[in-house]
Amino acid sequence: MTDNRFRTFVSAVCAVGMIFTAVVFVVAGQASAQEAVPKKDAGEIIDRVIAVVEDRALLQSEFEMTYRQFLMGSGAESLSAEEEKTRREEVLDMLIGNLLMAVHAEKIGVEVRDEEVNAQVERVLEQRIREMGGIDAFNRELEKAGMTLQQLKDTWSENFRANKLVEEVRYREVYRSIKVTEEEIREYYQGHIDELPKRPPTVELAQILIMMRLNEAEDLNAMKKISDVQEILATGADFAGTAKEYSEGPSAKYGGSLGFMKLADFGNPVFEAAVKKLLVGEVSDPVLTQHGYHIIKLEEVTGDEVLLRHILIIVKRDVDATRAFTEDIRDRIIAGADFGEMAALYSEDLETKDDGGNVGEIPVPNLPEFFTGALRGVADGEIAPLIEDSRGFRIIKMLGRAEGRPYSLKEARNGVRELIERERATVKSTDYIEKLKKIYYVDVKIEV
Repeated sequence: MTDNRFRTFVSAVCAVGMIFTAVVFVVAGQASAQEAVPKKDAGEIIDRVIAVVEDRALLQSEFEMTYRQFLMGSGAESLSAEEEKTRREEVLDMLIGNLLMAVHAEKIGVEVRDEEVNAQVERVLEQRIREMGGIDAFNRELEKAGMTLQQLKDTWSENFRANKLVEEVRYREVYRSIKVTEEEIREYYQGHIDELPKRPPTVELAQILIMMRLNEAEDLNAMKKISDVQEILATGADFAGTAKEYSEGPSAKYGGSLGFMKLADFGNPVFEAAVKKLLVGEVSDPVLTQHGYHIIKLEEVTGDEVLLRHILIIVKRDVDATRAFTEDIRDRIIAGADFGEMAALYSEDLETKDDGGNVGEIPVPNLPEFFTGALRGVADGEIAPLIEDSRGFRIIKMLGRAEGRPYSLKEARNGVRELIERERATVKSTDYIEKLKKIYYVDVKIEV
């Protein structure tokens, strides 16, 4: 990655609010500008102020954590001493720039709604509790860190608020004024075509997806279990407590919580359809998916994400019966049955079944290894060997292949526009920060 690209990367990441650490218990950038943080048991300095902007301090710990995040994001595994010094200076400049914009935002009266900050705090809190294995484990870590839950929330609130202030100022003063014309896109494309990423080789496929069938005896047993759970909930029992006791899914220990997710990310049309019928606070009837029977509760909706709890009763899948059923369909296609008609009749991929099973062009690097292995040697128009995955079995028809090549201007237009906008934003941000440095007090205390 070139120096300019690294600067663009750092600037872009800062722009979306990564000026605070993602680690749960680090208090970032809110220490007094007059003193470092002493170690309680020995009087030894374990943190220090490395820069001051007006009355705000940047701590060594905050800088180091942010620097490591940028290295991971940029893919830089090993750097020379000179390269490391340059990168550290660039990250320091970006953090100081964010502090300057946060200070300026308050000076010019930019406001962030408390409701927006509080909602984000609760959202992240829910996610951290889930990642740590539940509320008990989370509370143990809080205790180890010597923090109360309220102190942690206050810290996050300050960080989130600062990020929002920075985002608003950056938008007003930098991004809003950036305009890119079609002629500029064309000139950039023509002048940088050899440097732009190449379009990878692709395959065009059609598929018939057969979901795993359920074992009949196990299905009847699971239906009885989920009906019993439904009756327990009907008495007014707490959903989270009931999930902990009866759910057979991995989320049971979290009270059935699935955290905040976009519905499309579940990759389960039946589950998604059931959620879409619910209002906040409502509980679904039993829903059957390839995993078993679910009872779903919609806890909250934030933007395009939902917070769900569910109780799952697992039903064992009958792999042999599903394989035999799918192989029979494949044999009929090879014998002459129309692939599109068979897809319409049998495929359980709701997005493609009525379009001949066509899933469109897929970049070869995006295919899992087991998929590319099955397609190896399959000519256009032929049927691949049966493919098994976690959802079921797939019958794949090879419709065509395309070799890798440069993107056309039409294909690259949006990407080129974004590159130009980001390059201009980097330059404008640098100029704007230099302007703010002439207005506000900045003191960099040490070299990083």
